[in-house]
Amino acid sequence: MFRHGWVWGCCMGYKEIIKNVLKRRRIVPGPDYRDFGAILLFIFLVPYIVSFFFGNTGQRKNGEGQGTVAGTVMTETEMFQEDLKKTEFIVYNKTAVGTEMIPLETYLVSRLPVTIDMGYEMEALKAQAVVLRTELMKQAEAEGKCIYVESGVVNTEAEEYERSKEAVGSTKGMFLVYENEIITAPYFTVSAGATRNGNEVFGSDEYNYLKSVMCERDFTSEHYAGSVRMSRHTFWNRLGEFMENIEYEEAGGVDRLMLERDRAGYVTEVSVKGDTISGEVFRDAFGLNSSCFEIEEEGDMVIIRTKGTGHGLGLCQYGANEAAKKGSDYIDILNYFFSDTVIEKIGESK
Repeated sequence: MFRHGWVWGCCMGYKEIIKNVLKRRRIVPGPDYRDFGAILLFIFLVPYIVSFFFGNTGQRKNGEGQGTVAGTVMTETEMFQEDLKKTEFIVYNKTAVGTEMIPLETYLVSRLPVTIDMGYEMEALKAQAVVLRTELMKQAEAEGKCIYVESGVVNTEAEEYERSKEAVGSTKGMFLVYENEIITAPYFTVSAGATRNGNEVFGSDEYNYLKSVMCERDFTSEHYAGSVRMSRHTFWNRLGEFMENIEYEEAGGVDRLMLERDRAGYVTEVSVKGDTISGEVFRDAFGLNSSCFEIEEEGDMVIIRTKGTGHGLGLCQYGANEAAKKGSDYIDILNYFFSDTVIEKIGESK
């Protein structure tokens, strides 16, 4: 207040000088160069006075929205470009308007809210962040340090964005490795009671870390049970699009279908009249939540009842959240769903 009053006083004083000069010009025929000198001095000093008292009023506290390098103020755009120079891995994200270059960690902050319920416990979000980074690192292993993706623009609520920054920041650079190899790290929403065995699903012994584990609380999820209803005619006609020997028969029932299952209860094969399709193809054909299903008939209707949501492999997000509620941290969660894996960090891996 004192400073501003002083400036006002200075301005009023110089105003009086100007008035006197103009007044003297009416009385004295020749100019008084001393008064003009004072005016010029005032004009010269005004920018410095204003800068001194008001120059810092536009700056934010605690460096909000700005950063400095060697004393130079950087805009957010410049900071982003600086991150691009420093980052070891860059994501090339193809969108409808073109391709953008994004530092890996920055991309993960925007990607995480698209893949999981952001209302889940923080430890579950951290586990998902590590899984997503592992997925991208697996891709980088094949493509080099440039990772190519196609993700649309997603509007994220401020609170979700802050939680995403915390989850990604707390696990910065972390990814999963099994026997010195970056793993394939699948994830899904809700299991049918247990996750699936990777070797059994893929018919390979390369997925020893994807063991079938129990998710005892998944039945409490609103996404656990689902059903699809349709006419018998629609059912057989749609199935006929995937199986050559299938035709609609008025007297034929769904009991003609042979279903093969894995140890977690998911259908691996659907067979009829010598034709076979995978459980996942069947799932996609009828828009089912999962390939853990039963097929029933009620009159002229066919009902397909499902358990769980998603393919059932890897990290079960609902199960991870339930574990976090009981006190498990993200490392405990990852060790449970990805057996015998090790967490490594970008720049520190062997």
